[in-house]
Amino acid sequence: MIQVLNRAFDILDYLSAEPDRPKRLTQIAGDLGLHPATCANILKTMVRRGFVDQAGPKQGYTLGPTAYRLARSGPYRKDLVAASEPPMTALARELRETVLISVLRQYQRVVPFQVDGDRDLQVHSDITSISGMYESATGRLLLAFLPEERLETFIITRGLPGKGAWPGVKTKSQLNAALRKIRKDGKTVDTSGPQVAAAAYPIWQNETVVAALGLFLPKFRFKGDHRRKVLAGLEATADEITRRLAQRLERNDS
Repeated sequence: MIQVLNRAFDILDYLSAEPDRPKRLTQIAGDLGLHPATCANILKTMVRRGFVDQAGPKQGYTLGPTAYRLARSGPYRKDLVAASEPPMTALARELRETVLISVLRQYQRVVPFQVDGDRDLQVHSDITSISGMYESATGRLLLAFLPEERLETFIITRGLPGKGAWPGVKTKSQLNAALRKIRKDGKTVDTSGPQVAAAAYPIWQNETVVAALGLFLPKFRFKGDHRRKVLAGLEATADEITRRLAQRLERNDS
């Protein structure tokens, strides 16, 4: 891995979390663990290429026009987003909860699309966020449907769940048992957290799980009739997205 490129991408990820809020050099370097001189040199090149803007001397840095120009090509996995947006919007409106899709990229969970609910209290996940796999319902579901050799590579690369990442799952045998249960159930439901409940269902394409449809909500709402509606709605919506993806594939092949 070329270290300077890796550091530049770290800076882009860092600035994109709050794209309109300038971050000073000392803040960027400190939060990313970079030497200030090294960070300054990388930022100077990124400013020159337009990936980063400098608000002024000692005023801080924000994302630049080149980063926004690249983003104009559309959302990540726009084929999946296009197939998912109408049914996800309908589900979020019906349940008044936040719904999202997650995909696996380089053994990380990425959220390319999310529809927010309209209740006063919501559980949110950042758009196009990248996070761990073991901690989330959608991440666990994506792992459960990985081919065996890819799962083995993931474990070698990322390790087993750390402390608190997946309650009750620490060893490889425990992980395999938990993933087998998800495959058998065809879904994952997590109520182990103190405040948040979550559920996820698979989205298929060509007999492969390509995404996970998930919903996160305060735990006190995930009970009774609302719980039944959440699970039934997620399953039906995941099936509808799977159907839409198949239709898009058929149109492209014809």
